[in-house]
Amino acid sequence: MLADPSAGPYPRLALTVDRPLVAHFFLLLQHGVKIRRRVGCSVDAFLRQELCASPETIKKIQSIILNGKPVDDIGASLLHDGSTLALSAAMPGLVGATLRRGGAYSSFRSAITYHETEKACEPAEGWICVKLFNLLMAELGPGLLRTGVLCESSNLLGFLKEHAEEFQQGCSATLENEPVDIGRLEGNITLAGKRQIFFSVDSFR
Repeated sequence: MLADPSAGPYPRLALTVDRPLVAHFFLLLQHGVKIRRRVGCSVDAFLRQELCASPETIKKIQSIILNGKPVDDIGASLLHDGSTLALSAAMPGLVGATLRRGGAYSSFRSAITYHETEKACEPAEGWICVKLFNLLMAELGPGLLRTGVLCESSNLLGFLKEHAEEFQQGCSATLENEPVDIGRLEGNITLAGKRQIFFSVDSFR
């Protein structure tokens, strides 16, 4: 069983919001968040076992970018500690068709297609940067946010400040298990000098 990632050297911020407000946090998922999961496994296994993606959701994932390169074979491509994985449903136009895994135009980008060069290793814990786009944010995002993700402090605090008025009535928060006003997080001594924050988002109902 994986260790609790929130037990690491990061401030822990837990947010509980009205359900409609959860979608506001999807913007952070586009920028990329880190999750601590089992690594040394294939992209296919990671999607099913670590992200708990259903077969239906995996079918919708048309573009998979691993460390900046498109992936066609999700069974042979491996995730390692520090990998970046971007997931998207179908995108419009020629770019979308070219990036689509196993698509008719995939041969156009054969020079940049991901090919595994590292040897398989024993599964272990590691940090993966995950980026979600379009409808996958709604399908996979709430689960990721509920279990918690690691985010750049500047991105999160800037986001909360920008949406402070919306969160004024529909959000409660704790920082290191103590109630906190999200409108005053930027000056909180617990966050001083901390480049990253481990935060979770759950809903009231």
